[in-house]
Amino acid sequence: MRIIQCDVPVDYEALWAKMVRWFGRYGVPVFARKWFQTVRSRYEQRDDSSLLKDVANAWNVLSPVTRSGWDAAANACWEYNRGYRMYSSDYIWRHRANLPAPEGAMIEHQLFGLRMLNPGGSLNIFMRRDDKDVVGQINVKFSYRKLEVTPNASFPFRVLFTGYYFEGGENKTDVETWSAPGGNVGWTMIDHNFGIADRNYFHIKIIFTIQNYDAEIFLDNIIWTDKNSEFYREHFNTDRYVPWVPNLLYRKRDWQFSPGFSTTYFQHIYLT
Repeated sequence: MRIIQCDVPVDYEALWAKMVRWFGRYGVPVFARKWFQTVRSRYEQRDDSSLLKDVANAWNVLSPVTRSGWDAAANACWEYNRGYRMYSSDYIWRHRANLPAPEGAMIEHQLFGLRMLNPGGSLNIFMRRDDKDVVGQINVKFSYRKLEVTPNASFPFRVLFTGYYFEGGENKTDVETWSAPGGNVGWTMIDHNFGIADRNYFHIKIIFTIQNYDAEIFLDNIIWTDKNSEFYREHFNTDRYVPWVPNLLYRKRDWQFSPGFSTTYFQHIYLT
């Protein structure tokens, strides 16, 4: 066996991680003998499948009402079509993290989400999503939870909308704001419309911000729709528990983070 150690430039870390995942799934044997070979991903699947009997036993002792709640959560905001599949994923993740087995399901969020922090409340922390060529109104759905450290009535947790459009040969903008109530807020689903109906926006910006506000914001189930169709959806779920990596802003589309996508201010975490 040969072991090679090398330094990967920061700009190539995402590509390197993608290559490692690919070879781990398809190309690199863990062990092999006559008539048998497996790869790292298959090894992990075997580890997961060994828990399926425990998952089934735990599922069977749940009440019919609780199981119906898992089915409702799966239908509401999961890619899974059955509550049992959602429960089994949650059970296996919790088992690996030494957490207690799940009980009731949460419709407001899935397994993973994004945590925003502003330690000390001295910065303008924001995450901005740009999109283009959409037709109003813009429907914004998301789930959030807020833990307030220091109140700031002037700058609560806000969602800012800016839409750019042409009218009379001029560039014009629509600007709107949604603000969260003060204090701690448990998991809440927001369904809010921005912009003017039937207006063609050539560029929009939607910003989640905690400016000069010492608080923690947990986000999940982001779904944005215009008049014609859904144009963005994010549940922060990843393949095999790999940290979520956003697509960064390019040609008026995707995400921008300030002061930067750092774990000091933005964390991809398991939601409880």
